[in-house]
Amino acid sequence: MLEIAAIVGAVLVGLLLIFLVYRAARTYDAGAHATFITTKGGNFYGALRAPMTIWDPSIRVLREKHAPDLKIMTTDATGAFYEKSLVNRRNGEISLRVHTCAPRPFHSTTTDKRMLLIKPKVAFALDIERIQIPTQMESFGTTMAARIENLFDNAVSEFEDQDVFKNQREIEQRVLKELRDMEFPADEANPSGMPLGIIVYEAMFSFERPQKPINRDLANGPMAYDNEHLDDLVDMLEKADPKTVEVLMRMLELQTRQNIVQMLCKSGGLVAFTAQELGLSERTVERAHWGANIMKPVEAPPVAVVAAPAAAPVAETPVAKPVDPATAYYALGAPKGQKAEPAPPAKDA
Repeated sequence: MLEIAAIVGAVLVGLLLIFLVYRAARTYDAGAHATFITTKGGNFYGALRAPMTIWDPSIRVLREKHAPDLKIMTTDATGAFYEKSLVNRRNGEISLRVHTCAPRPFHSTTTDKRMLLIKPKVAFALDIERIQIPTQMESFGTTMAARIENLFDNAVSEFEDQDVFKNQREIEQRVLKELRDMEFPADEANPSGMPLGIIVYEAMFSFERPQKPINRDLANGPMAYDNEHLDDLVDMLEKADPKTVEVLMRMLELQTRQNIVQMLCKSGGLVAFTAQELGLSERTVERAHWGANIMKPVEAPPVAVVAAPAAAPVAETPVAKPVDPATAYYALGAPKGQKAEPAPPAKDA
């Protein structure tokens, strides 16, 4: 009898151990934070909504190599991009928390042909009511990132460069509405896109203008500004003080003249400029028929002279007239090292 009792006790203890092990292995902590996908006979059976133990051995939880592959691109606290998995493949747990999908920045072209670097972000969570949709997708994260990029690109490209900041909130609301319409279409017979089985909470983006170096091609002019940088100047000066614009335009004009002089001097030849050609004098310049510059002396404006009382006559002393610098320069003749042309022979009387 004692032997039989010992055997029965050992069997009961073994059964108890098997029961405890099976219970521990088949108990899943599901809830509002996470769920588990179950199958029965190879077909989708349901998603766990609360902590429970699955006693039916024909019901299996997708895990390990059978677990769905749900990954998204996001950023950490430092702004670095990394791929985040929403599934714990070891036990098959699928996160239902709110996550942020942040695709890598992309370039978008505005209506005035300007390039902007767009950095989008979308806050979402997996919908447990439609959890079978993302679990059946081959590349959930890639599809979602491409959709976000496409919607933001379409919205931004409808505005001019200077209007994107002013309408940023409008663009975000538009993208948010389009994402929600794809998940829950008003007309189920004509959806605007394939649903991803998610609940979208927020769509946002930031942008910046790419730092493009100034084109130094001489074909762009002395200032070496291409069309894009000229457009930046126009945007900057559009609402500026007219006096400030006038001073800046004068500075640009002098800079242009200086660039012209520098380019001509690099040619290696002798280059002579008048003060008026360089914008440094108000004297008028006339061109002689043979290409020589002739400067007219500035005529002094008439001054009203008040008759002074008669005085004793004083001997006049000759006073030399002031010599104009430009006239004196052209009177110097040929530079040193160059022979002056011989004077023509005098005709016999």
